[in-house]
Amino acid sequence: MSLLRRRPAPPLRRLDSRVSRRGLLGAGVLAGVLAASGVPLQARTRGGTLRLGLARPLPFDGDWTHAPAILAQGAVYDALTEIGPTGDLSGELAQSWEAAPGAKVWHLALRRDAPFHDGTPLTSQDVLASLARHRTGPASWVLNRIERIEAQGPHALLIQLHDGDPDFPFLLADPRLVIGPEGTFDGTGTGLYRLAEHQPPGRLRLDRVAEHWKDGRAGWFDAVEAVPLPDPRDRLDALLAGEVDVVDPLPPDLLAQAEGLAAAAAQGNRQLHARLPEGADASLASLLSRALDRDAIASAWAGTPAADHPLGPLHPALAALPVPAFDPEAAALVPAPLLTAWEGRPTEDATFAHALAGPWSSLRDHPALLPHLAAARATEGPERQAHYEAAQAICAEAAVVAVVAHIPAVTLHSPALAHGPVSGAAPLDGARLPERWWFA
Repeated sequence: MSLLRRRPAPPLRRLDSRVSRRGLLGAGVLAGVLAASGVPLQARTRGGTLRLGLARPLPFDGDWTHAPAILAQGAVYDALTEIGPTGDLSGELAQSWEAAPGAKVWHLALRRDAPFHDGTPLTSQDVLASLARHRTGPASWVLNRIERIEAQGPHALLIQLHDGDPDFPFLLADPRLVIGPEGTFDGTGTGLYRLAEHQPPGRLRLDRVAEHWKDGRAGWFDAVEAVPLPDPRDRLDALLAGEVDVVDPLPPDLLAQAEGLAAAAAQGNRQLHARLPEGADASLASLLSRALDRDAIASAWAGTPAADHPLGPLHPALAALPVPAFDPEAAALVPAPLLTAWEGRPTEDATFAHALAGPWSSLRDHPALLPHLAAARATEGPERQAHYEAAQAICAEAAVVAVVAHIPAVTLHSPALAHGPVSGAAPLDGARLPERWWFA
């Protein structure tokens, strides 16, 4: 049975979580009505060259495994699934998926109309080899959940997890889990744009492929050019001078200097954490949570005040816990804290695992927290929500991390660019800006 879920986007976009999703927002379902962003298709125009100013070096050595996600998943390559601007999950190279009871075993069917740029058809072996390559990369946290993966024919896969995970297909949308022919990443992918030329250390150019299964709903530029600009000030200057059309995220102090430019803000699961500066009296740590004027700090970062737990606005199980009140007396005793951004994960289970391996590591043996997380993986509906709410309350009560605010990803760009709803799943519209944006 196919499921097609189109929910109105709430003020803070959230992901749904169900055990079985098959063909969600499959290709062509909304063709002629809405594009992937929800903007009427007739409002879009095709043409022009998108110029990107990126913080990371470009893959001039021919190995795209460490390419910026905006070039890899957002242009040259595809992943198995895709998280849309409103938090809904759709298939990309995986056309459908279904879980056995317990969500420990998953069956994926691959698209048959997504050849590589050289004309070679996509097969299960390409997926197996690519995921094996990624096991040593930055997305290994996803693949470490897999106990066994095998091909079941040229266009089908069986994935067995170590533990059941009802939200596993969301994790396959990680921008770094792109698929290359036989696990190679030399610039030949299945994406909307093919590698045309690169001139180290200058520009890299991608050209739109002549035909693609996403035609009519994505890929509105004739070409994409990218140049590395590691210094944030250089990126802003290039954008102000009209040398590029869009840049990697800039710090808040530079955003204030962007007069005449446009900005697109998207709420994701990114958090702003506070900690005492080096050399501060450790006994003041217990005061830190109350010493933060969260309203003022959140406003400076265009965010919303947060309680002291790992989950973010895109998680359906986000609890409505009270934000710790600001205590001016505590603030007078605590030195100015250091603020750092922390990136969550697409799902509640993955975010808690990430948190307990990092900032919340002191709670990973908590006798009440772990049973709630285990029970949440094995249940659905209100019971699952209750377990995650209890887990958030435990973290907030312990207050081992001062979570100041949920902060959006802000993309600064030329007013000549147009877009629909913007995803906060990753910077630059979920790393898919070349697919989703267009020139007005």
